[in-house]
Amino acid sequence: MFSTSKLVKVFKTTRNLNDVRCLYYSPQICVQNNSESKQMSRFHSSCESHQQFRNNGGITSVEQCGSLTQSRSCSGLGLGRQEEIDWRDVITEAEQIVGYPTSFLNLRWLFNDEIASTAIHLRKLVGSNHPVLKSAKNLLVGSKSNLQSVGLIILLVSKAAGFDTKNFTRDLYDSGVLHSQRALAEIVEMKRTGHMIHKAMVNLQKKGDQGDKYKDLLYGNKIVLLTGDFLLATCLQHLGGLRNNEVTELISTGLRDLVEGDAFGNHDNDGNPIPTLPKAEDEEAHYDWENEDNLQPLGSNDFLGRGIAEWKLRTMLMSGSILAKGCQGAMKLANRGPEVEKNAYILGGHLALLWQLYLDVKDFFTHPYSYSLVGAPTTIALWEYPTIYGHIFESKVEKTPVEFKQLHYSVRTTRSMEYLMKLLDNEFESVLKYAKMFPGEDASAALQKMAITIHGETLQYIE
Repeated sequence: MFSTSKLVKVFKTTRNLNDVRCLYYSPQICVQNNSESKQMSRFHSSCESHQQFRNNGGITSVEQCGSLTQSRSCSGLGLGRQEEIDWRDVITEAEQIVGYPTSFLNLRWLFNDEIASTAIHLRKLVGSNHPVLKSAKNLLVGSKSNLQSVGLIILLVSKAAGFDTKNFTRDLYDSGVLHSQRALAEIVEMKRTGHMIHKAMVNLQKKGDQGDKYKDLLYGNKIVLLTGDFLLATCLQHLGGLRNNEVTELISTGLRDLVEGDAFGNHDNDGNPIPTLPKAEDEEAHYDWENEDNLQPLGSNDFLGRGIAEWKLRTMLMSGSILAKGCQGAMKLANRGPEVEKNAYILGGHLALLWQLYLDVKDFFTHPYSYSLVGAPTTIALWEYPTIYGHIFESKVEKTPVEFKQLHYSVRTTRSMEYLMKLLDNEFESVLKYAKMFPGEDASAALQKMAITIHGETLQYIE
């Protein structure tokens, strides 16, 4: 048995995948010398659709639609020759399709007496660097990482799926979307907004480390707690107003998944998630989130330390579940049937996974000193090359901050980016595949344009 210091040394000095698994685990579970090539071969075989993707007569492959910096032909989407697809243009076009400027979804909820009073108190926090100030800015300014697009996606899926006008009077819908579906989009968007505001809470256990700013930060925490609680309570009130028990149950389980996502895996002293020690198994685990009962708790802790499976489960808990269930709930409100409901759920889930890949890759390459340790680049690299876990293990044993820059370089020296690109292409093509299953061509094309834009910008960071 290794001592702690020797184990850290082994992690730091060993560069061979087989060596570290033999040294750390046991001789019985040592992998063969060709395990890496076998895993890469398996991964490539699962991506056989990567080369060509057919869309109604037109071909929209990753090579055709993946890059925003070069001219690509996306005739299957009716895009023609495009030098660049701007995200703001995509959002504007999508809002026109659903007949509702979703940038005002948040404002309609936030402009009331309770939140107006909170905004006045927020002014007192200027200069304190409390995270809630950044959260408030993101709510009003908007970006590709903003929550506003969550509601827009649900509206687009609703418009793409359509409904039988014989079952609904004219006063119940507008621009091809039911008023109840619009209400659900707002509920889901603000439910996730309230949860994200709660995550802006600052750890103040070590009072002495905050100095003179302690009182301001404590005051900010009170605002965070009360604002998040208000939004979540209002969501539940409006959810009940839909008078649909199945939708209420579905969206409530989405909130449950968000909470479970916060507690999933290991965390540091500040509550930030940290990677799990990779498990010594030759076969890669597969998390089949598409076919599990989503009313029950998602996945299990067995996926911790298993690379892509862990990342998918973590993403579904933190963002994928609430978006996917929002899309599924919109189908329930329109009485579209179990098959369409499942397709909407899967489409929403793949959009969330694709979106999170973009956020993880952008975070990794633009913030090499403070990126997420459980993001896709790091998680995949740790599974393929467990020696890298030495950076994490050393910080845990010696109770020191993780050397982000050193870990960043270690991840980039691996083949994780190749695996990451394959995962990106798979999620991209899954979005295109399921978006085509819905009859509303304009809304379906808008969803595909979102995917093309996100996929292309992610590739720019990787390349």
